[in-house]
Amino acid sequence: MFWFLPIVLLLLPVLEVHGKVPALIVFGDSTVDPGNNNHISTILKSDFEPYGRDFAGGKPTGRFSNGRIATDFIAEAFGIKSTVPAYLDPTYDIKDFATGVSFASAGTGFDNATSDVLVRDACSFA
Repeated sequence: MFWFLPIVLLLLPVLEVHGKVPALIVFGDSTVDPGNNNHISTILKSDFEPYGRDFAGGKPTGRFSNGRIATDFIAEAFGIKSTVPAYLDPTYDIKDFATGVSFASAGTGFDNATSDVLVRDACSFA
């Protein structure tokens, strides 16, 4: 009798959950940086060609990709928006961030020494 219950539970149809994802908040490194590094003093930038050649408009956005990045596709799959904006991009405001924003920055990592090497300090690069 005890073997019967697990089999019944496996054979029950999976219930569908109809939830909505209201926003996508992103933290990470260059793999999901949509252009935050364009607005900070760092040597890690992707605001030049060939980056962005397959992006809408064909211009570099700061994404370390020739087009959209993974978080853009995820946001679109959830029906939120087609691209996730960079938090530091001045062309966006709080209304745009209500449905998703990326705080990702290329060159970040688990080791604090990474940013010590890659972020320009006004004193050391004068």
